[in-house]
Amino acid sequence: MANYKVIDADGHVRESMSGLREFLEPRWQRRNLFPNDAWDRDLRGKLGAKPEGPEDQIAAMDEDGIDVMVLYPTAGLHVGSLHERDFATAATRAYNDWLHHFCKSNPARLKFVALLAPQDPQAAAAELTRAVTERGAVAGVLPTHLPQMPDFGDALYDPIYAAAERLGVGLGFHTGTSADSLGGLRFRKFLSAHTIDHPAEQMIALIATIIGGVFERFPTLSIAYLESGIGWVPYMMDRLDEEVEKRGADEAPYLSKLPSEYVTSGRIYFGVECEEKTIPDSLRWGLEDTLLYSSDYPHWDGDWPHTVKAVRDREDLSASTKQKMLHDNVARFYKLAAA
Repeated sequence: MANYKVIDADGHVRESMSGLREFLEPRWQRRNLFPNDAWDRDLRGKLGAKPEGPEDQIAAMDEDGIDVMVLYPTAGLHVGSLHERDFATAATRAYNDWLHHFCKSNPARLKFVALLAPQDPQAAAAELTRAVTERGAVAGVLPTHLPQMPDFGDALYDPIYAAAERLGVGLGFHTGTSADSLGGLRFRKFLSAHTIDHPAEQMIALIATIIGGVFERFPTLSIAYLESGIGWVPYMMDRLDEEVEKRGADEAPYLSKLPSEYVTSGRIYFGVECEEKTIPDSLRWGLEDTLLYSSDYPHWDGDWPHTVKAVRDREDLSASTKQKMLHDNVARFYKLAAA
C-alpha cells in the first residue's frame, strides 16, 4: 500500500439551511439563502448520497479510502446568482462560519474552502482574509457564473486575487448547473445542461484569467479549475496559443508567456475525474503536476465509494503519477504540508 495520505481536492458538503441561518445576521434570517430550481439532480433519489453531518462525511471517506477531504459548497455554488451584493456577502460569511464549525469535529481530516461573493470584490477579499486567518479555510472558491458582470480577467476582481496572494492561499473556480447557467439557458434536459456547464464554464474562466493578465499581475497566485476534467485542457492550450500568436501583441501585450506556458508554470491546477480516459494524453502535454484527484462526493455524478480504487487500479498511469494526483499536487495547492 502507498505510504502517503489520499487528499480529496474537491469533495462537497450537503449544507444544512437551518444551520446556516443560525449564523446569519437577523435582518437576513427570513431570506432564501441560495437560488434553487426544478432540476431532478438525483433522479428521484437513485443517485448520489445524502450525508447529514460530519460523522457521515467521515464514514464515507473511510469507505472510499480518503484520508483528508477539502470541502466545497453544494447549494452555495449558486452564490453568483444572488442579486444584492450585501446579502451575497452576508450569505458567504454565514456559510463559512457554519462550515468552520462542521469541520471542527475532525479538523485533521476535514478542510474547507471559503465561499466568496465576487459581486463585491472588496468585501470578498475581506471575507477571504477573515475565513483564512480566523476560521482556518485553506483556499477560496469563486462561482464561475456571474450574470451581467465582467469576466474574471477584469481588474474589478483584483482585490480578491491580491488577498489570496497575500495570504498565500489558492483560489478554486467551481460551477453548478442552474436555471440560469449556460446549459440551463440552452437545454431543457438536465443531462444536456450538466454535460456542457462544467467544461464550458472552466474554459471561460481559464481564458478570462490568462488573457486578462491575472497571472501577470499576481505572479505567485495559484488557481484551480475544478470538476470539469482534463481532456479539454490540451485543446484549449493549443487554441489559446494560436490566438495569442496572431492577436496577442495588439490585444494582450502584457502577456510575457504563451498561454500554454502559464498552464504548465506550476500555478494552475485542474480537478480530474478518476476514470478519465484522457489523463494519459495530458501527461504528454506536461500536465502531470496540475492534476488534482477529486471524489465529488456526495454528488450524483461522482463514483463514490470507488474513486481511490479507480485511480490505484489504473494500468495506464505510473505509480508516481498516481501519487501526484492523490497527494502531492493536492497538498501543494492547498499547502497541506502536514498531510
